[in-house]
Amino acid sequence: MSKSEVLTDREQKLLIALVKMVDQYLDEYGDEVDSRAMSAGEHAIEALASVGLMENINTRFGRWTEAGNQFREEFNRMKGLAPAEKIGGIKLVGQPKSES
Repeated sequence: MSKSEVLTDREQKLLIALVKMVDQYLDEYGDEVDSRAMSAGEHAIEALASVGLMENINTRFGRWTEAGNQFREEFNRMKGLAPAEKIGGIKLVGQPKSES
């Protein structure tokens, strides 16, 4: 993805969701992302590579590009990701019940 390319809100939301899914469900080994041989993971790496956020190493592994790492950093700084207690949400606290 070139710096001159501007994403629509819809495209940005879709890329954020895809990046978050990759970060949450795929394994990273050093600078490589492992699709775990799942077709969904392989398609995610391929889709992110098509916009320049990742590069395909082979059919199973991908690697974040510089643009991909910058996008991930920007996403992690976006508003709305504050802990629940900071935005008036519910925070569960307590002790587990003892087994009597």
